[in-house]
Amino acid sequence: MLSKKQAARMVSAVILTSTLLGAGASFSTEPVEAASTMGSTSRIAKEHALTTLDEIYNKAFSGEMPYTAKGLKISENTQKEVYETFGPPPEPSKTDENFDYYHAEMGHPGFAFAYNHDKTLSQIRYFGTNVERDHNLGSITPKVLGKQLGSADEIRHISSTNETNYIYRTGNYELQFIVGEDQTVDHINLLETK
Repeated sequence: MLSKKQAARMVSAVILTSTLLGAGASFSTEPVEAASTMGSTSRIAKEHALTTLDEIYNKAFSGEMPYTAKGLKISENTQKEVYETFGPPPEPSKTDENFDYYHAEMGHPGFAFAYNHDKTLSQIRYFGTNVERDHNLGSITPKVLGKQLGSADEIRHISSTNETNYIYRTGNYELQFIVGEDQTVDHINLLETK
């Protein structure tokens, strides 16, 4: 027969073991739930990225970009009209290529605009969003481009930046998807086909 002390220890050990095993069992389901949530989040991000890609591609046939730049057309709209839409660019706004940069803000993608000699738009650059980038350009890879848009009309390696430019011609315009070393699109250029 067990003494009261031994019985109490045994009961305590059983309770402690049951508690630990029970807690372990409940913890073991969390990674499964987290993984399924992550899979769902990843799927949603990719769907958003594909929607963005489709919108940009379809607008490119008319020389435009969607979102805040909607209505600004290559070779038609002027720098003044860009300023009316976006406001004057924040300083420093110019680079060697004379682009006006508008950085991504919460919920708004970043853009840059270059101009012809007559101050009409010559190029629109789309930088996507910084927050939840995977819902935008961060989920677009060369494989996604090929699957959604088909083979690029031209592919160029940019040795100065070690990036690759996937060029798709859209009528009188071309979209240039600049892919970085991480194999995702860094930014997109829209300009007239030369």
